[in-house]
Amino acid sequence: MAASLGVRSADAVARRWERLASRGDAWTTAYFNPHSGGDCVALVTLRCRPGTKDHVAATLADDPCCLSVEITTGSQDLLLTIAAENLESLNAYLSRRLEQIPGLTRTTTALATHFYSEAANWRLHALGASAHAALDPGVERQQPGTSITFSALDRRLARLLSANGRATYAELAQEAGTSQATARRRITAMLRSRVLSLRCEVAAQLVGLPVTATLRGRVAAVDVDRVAAGLSGLAPVRMCATVTGEHNLLATMWLPSISAVPQFEQLVARNFPSFAVHDTLVNLRTVKRMGRLLDDSGRATGVVPMRPWSAARARRTALRKVPAPPPPQGESTFNSC
Repeated sequence: MAASLGVRSADAVARRWERLASRGDAWTTAYFNPHSGGDCVALVTLRCRPGTKDHVAATLADDPCCLSVEITTGSQDLLLTIAAENLESLNAYLSRRLEQIPGLTRTTTALATHFYSEAANWRLHALGASAHAALDPGVERQQPGTSITFSALDRRLARLLSANGRATYAELAQEAGTSQATARRRITAMLRSRVLSLRCEVAAQLVGLPVTATLRGRVAAVDVDRVAAGLSGLAPVRMCATVTGEHNLLATMWLPSISAVPQFEQLVARNFPSFAVHDTLVNLRTVKRMGRLLDDSGRATGVVPMRPWSAARARRTALRKVPAPPPPQGESTFNSC
């Protein structure tokens, strides 16, 4: 790694990374690729009563199955990414947990049907092609769709890596209750089959891309593959997916300014006229991104290891009372995250 960055000392690179990580400027994580483990992924939008969205967002950020929580402008107050073991479990989470939180006035759920791009493959383009090649881990990849059977151990290892993508095999083995050889073998199998992704994240403001926006719209089914592939190839787009419901296509991008939002919409309109953009949700604040709790500046302050909602967890939570939001105060309660 040191050579690819033009630095002689590997120790210097390690020290620099430790400084970045200790400040929450950058972090590493791991997660199952969408649908690879049989889980369903839902994009859920919420409307909240005035004065309650901060409390609702902070409450949901504590749920391991609620992978990301964003406070948005536009027609919705919150945008969530939720993972569940199956549709039954997702319904249980929505009805027994999410919809019981005081302050909600409306929820809308869309199921992700296919991800054309996701943030693990997104690049800042800070390095050249040769540097990227030098940093490639060299794991021999199997063809997409290769069959792999997940065990409880695999999920434990994935959850541990979601908290620290740089954990050693010795650390993972000790925490998961297995041997180093088994931990190495299972993680390598998941990486080879492309069902587990390692991902380095960064506070968006620090790289000059402080604005996150999500386009939602509709395109004819016959044209959806072409449009989605085209959108995925645009530099600002971190995630592009087809979903069920009123909007069948959405894309999330990182942009340098608010003025770049209409500019990007114009670009989409020119290049993909068959894609009718219905609305754009601009992110006011990311409370949680793929398991990481973030502060107002987008820096990581904590982690909630990701785990899909299960029927068993739904039964345990059925009788749990969700606390009501506190009375309005002069200051936001977000720092409690």
